[in-house]
Amino acid sequence: MAAARGSYHHGGLRDALVQAGLAMSRDRGAEAIVLREATRRVGVTARAAYRHFADRDALVRAVAQEALARMARTIEEKQKEKRAEAGDCLAMLRGVGEGYIRFALDEPGWFDVAFFAMADMVDPTAADATRSPYRQLQDALADLVSAELLDPDRAADAAITCWSGVHGFATLTSRGPLRELPRERVDAQAERLVADLVDAVTGADRRSG
Repeated sequence: MAAARGSYHHGGLRDALVQAGLAMSRDRGAEAIVLREATRRVGVTARAAYRHFADRDALVRAVAQEALARMARTIEEKQKEKRAEAGDCLAMLRGVGEGYIRFALDEPGWFDVAFFAMADMVDPTAADATRSPYRQLQDALADLVSAELLDPDRAADAAITCWSGVHGFATLTSRGPLRELPRERVDAQAERLVADLVDAVTGADRRSG
């Protein structure tokens, strides 16, 4: 045990505990994160863990922040795919929605735990705000405003519309009553849903142009 504790002398224990929390939550979400089990997995005492996390909730929130960062990377990957298909700002907005859903379907446990850091998604001053999926959505909408495809006065409402629609679909298909649908069907429906949401928030501006 002393050797295990010594291996975290330079501050690696916090990250090791977060990684243990990620492993525990990958299949069953936030409910599977147990601080004592995390310490057992990394080979330290509970007292050592409390130097970094006051309680289980603090560990869950740290795991959630890492899950959010992973979701953001998935969105970035999807945006790269969309950029290769059609390098316009509409494609970038679709990439946000499709990437969000992809993460939920691929990693339903992490999708569940991510929302314990929901405040960080909408708080521009929060740590890692640049990697927040919500910030990615705002940036994509800002690009639409710059391209005169979206009225700036409608950007805030557009963010709520897009996020609500995509999150609802992601929840239903990853952890809800639609989770047994074939993945191919869900992916196809996800593309249609996201395209419809993009049309809903930008269509009026295009028709008036």
